[in-house]
Amino acid sequence: MSEVNPEQAAAIQKITELARALYEALDGQDTRQILSAQQALSAAAEAMWSRVNADENISHPDKAIVRLLAEAAIQELPEKIHDPANYPQIKHDLRLLKSSLVLLQ
Repeated sequence: MSEVNPEQAAAIQKITELARALYEALDGQDTRQILSAQQALSAAAEAMWSRVNADENISHPDKAIVRLLAEAAIQELPEKIHDPANYPQIKHDLRLLKSSLVLLQ
């Protein structure tokens, strides 16, 4: 894994915090909080992917990891979040996301 610059480290930290916030919102079962947390996480993941994809100094393997993580937050999560039956799987995915983000640091 390439060395992470301070801007990238801050983006990773923000994604980690937003994933934790969504996890906590899912525990709280407040639909508005859940949707707000999901939208914040998806937007941050999309912004992070845009920056990473445009950065020629980031290796292809590193970009692939970020792309996989971002696609889950951008494409899959907004669809899954509307069904409470998906919450256990989403929480599992959020734990995996947090673990995977460690690989980027």
